[in-house]
Amino acid sequence: MPTLAVPTLFDRLIQDDGASLRGRSAGQAFTPALDLFEYSDRYEVAVDLPGVDQSKVDVAFKEGTLTIRGERAARAPEDGRLLRSERSAGRFGRSVVFREEVAVDEIGASFRDGVLTVTVPKTERRKPRQIPVAVH
Repeated sequence: MPTLAVPTLFDRLIQDDGASLRGRSAGQAFTPALDLFEYSDRYEVAVDLPGVDQSKVDVAFKEGTLTIRGERAARAPEDGRLLRSERSAGRFGRSVVFREEVAVDEIGASFRDGVLTVTVPKTERRKPRQIPVAVH
């Protein structure tokens, strides 16, 4: 299953952007496109899943890794025949490795217009904060 790592500051300094692996793993029919966003208080993972039944999607977080798995059913006409097939069907999976601590109990997911969005909040100690300087 293709894995994407959240880039750390060190990764950025050496210009390693954590690009995802685009190949297919054994038993995997296709690799859905994924965007990873970072905000001051959270990360958001958006995965394109058009035509996927929401009940066929599994989202899990274990040992610093967010895993998204599921299956897109193939469309089989009852009274016709398939002449050309360009849309992928079958099992899929994506993983995102978080190298920094996140608020696991606050992770949430929503599915809208064929896009799965997973929100991964940062822990309080990871959020940037302004430190006032006292004047004496």
